Amino acid sequence: MKKWITTIIVATVSLGFAATLTAHGQSARDELETRAQHVNSLADKHGGMREVIHSVSVETGVPQDQLQRMHDAHPDAGAAGLMIASVLADNTKKSPESFLSHHGNGRGWAAIARENNVPLDKINERLDKLERDLNSLQPTGRGSDREYRNNENPNGGMRDRNYNY
Repeated sequence: MKKWITTIIVATVSLGFAATLTAHGQSARDELETRAQHVNSLADKHGGMREVIHSVSVETGVPQDQLQRMHDAHPDAGAAGLMIASVLADNTKKSPESFLSHHGNGRGWAAIARENNVPLDKINERLDKLERDLNSLQPTGRGSDREYRNNENPNGGMRDRNYNY
């Protein structure tokens, strides 16, 4: 009877521990996916991908033309996907396109990072930098053209009708 109770207790604790690890892994995945969606929405808000691709290129060292090709092949990845794939590639010496393909096939960014032994902190640091870069850009009216609505001064405030900018 004593062995039976001990077995039940050990099994219960083991199942609880496994459930906690699974929930933690799932929350890390959800958190990184949510973070990527937020960064992508910031990029959309600030106009076309030209400035975003430049920022990712400066931050990761991946040439802009390569990033543009990656974006053309995987448009759903967005700015965050380009950044995450580039960080993973830098840490693994694999091609960023392979990571975009894995993500496009339904793999989560956190799972891909774990499989390749890339710390999520490293990815989050780069996403923080990209987010700061995006927040420093002014929202645009169309695409990547810098347009200012009606009487809005590009430096803030209202434009004086008698003053040429």
